Amino acid sequence: MNRGFWVYDVGLGVFLKYLIDAFEASEQAKVPWLSALISSCREAAYIGDIGLTLDEDWTPEQRQAFIALAEEACATIRKRASIPAEEMVAWHVLDDEGIFPRGAMEVLTAPIVELGGAVIALVSGRLPEAPNGKVWLYGTPSGRQELMLRR
Repeated sequence: MNRGFWVYDVGLGVFLKYLIDAFEASEQAKVPWLSALISSCREAAYIGDIGLTLDEDWTPEQRQAFIALAEEACATIRKRASIPAEEMVAWHVLDDEGIFPRGAMEVLTAPIVELGGAVIALVSGRLPEAPNGKVWLYGTPSGRQELMLRR
């Protein structure tokens, strides 16, 4: 598979916070694969310079569970127009630390929901290829962008 995209760290942190909430509220929260994923999401949400790698060896049932929980997270995010920076900083994502907003006063949620949709499309095998010589960048304040690959 080895497919993916780039993500703005603030957008990723916000999406992962809501995804973690959905994971932890689910009946499967203590199942080993999901428990390990929660830990990985916490690190990726707080440490902006690392990525989140999704397991290519998930069973179809694990993929469906992940997709359902990601859809739930997107639905929760969609209920709000924006999230104030003070709230993001106060979240307890990793070791009682929140999301660093990079100077933003608020984060609009529409690009975060778009990012969630891209994650769902990636896991379900429906993510469209980026234009030739480019890569997708999701979660930015203005939404999906195309980045030129260096040659």
